[in-house]
Amino acid sequence: MTPAQPKKRTRDAERSREAILDAAERQFSDRGFEGVSLQEIASDAGLSRGAPSYFFGSKDSLYEAVLERVFRERDDATRRAFQPVLFWVDGEGGRAALKRALERAISGYLEFLVSRQSFVRLLDWEAISGAGRMHRGRGDQNGRARGQAMADAYGAVRAVARSRGLASFDVDDVTLVTVALTFSLVSHQATLMSAFGRDLSDRTTVKRHTRLVVDQLLHLIAPR
Repeated sequence: MTPAQPKKRTRDAERSREAILDAAERQFSDRGFEGVSLQEIASDAGLSRGAPSYFFGSKDSLYEAVLERVFRERDDATRRAFQPVLFWVDGEGGRAALKRALERAISGYLEFLVSRQSFVRLLDWEAISGAGRMHRGRGDQNGRARGQAMADAYGAVRAVARSRGLASFDVDDVTLVTVALTFSLVSHQATLMSAFGRDLSDRTTVKRHTRLVVDQLLHLIAPR
């Protein structure tokens, strides 16, 4: 019985830590860094008021842990979403096959953004505040916000562009167009997209919007 106690304490500690991260993500994404206290996060997590400080030390450290988690999830989701594009690079398909691969990639990326609204709202709060906390303590000031999975996939397409009859294109341009027509519009779902009557949580709308995004990308990558 005694040897099992450390494992139980470890599991309990892991559950408490995850509960704090979940609560902090909800609170920070809803109210911003300045609008939330550690006590409120503890209450949301159903733990004692001192639990966040015990596990994370400070509000800044907890916020950093939340950002690390959501960006890691974003990177993993983007890598999975753009896997069809990398398969296209390794294959022999032409423009039509690339279009299908991009449609799957954009659809998958949109699915992540719509399902993880807290990620979108956290970045909105960072934009409002000047993104100081998002870049604090990082040598690469732009790497986190930019991410690499999407740029790497487009870079792989660019590497075979000439041999596959595609245009010479700028990877940054294509990445920016993708983000502008996906993340930015999910961020403005309640304002701009609502004004156009487009709900990106609706599957039919997502299919239509995916085609729009891919058509714009193909103008840069593979113009007729």
